[in-house]
Amino acid sequence: MDDYITVLLNHLTEHSPSANWEYLARQTRQHQAGEALRNTLSPEQRRLFLRYEEASNALASVSEEIFARQAFLLAREIFR
Repeated sequence: MDDYITVLLNHLTEHSPSANWEYLARQTRQHQAGEALRNTLSPEQRRLFLRYEEASNALASVSEEIFARQAFLLAREIFR
């Protein structure tokens, strides 16, 4: 049997969002909606929206890192 890190990484790779059609479809719709919104904004509103997007992306990144860490800690507990 592989070590727990290999098992977990294989599982995460096989089930990654980039391999999920629903995720990709929603990502495309989000991008299109964002573009449509940006096209209606004034330059100042665009600047504010960009700041919002940057903050939102940073939050999502931290959330994903926390989730990944929790998954590794759980795997370690399971395979001990």
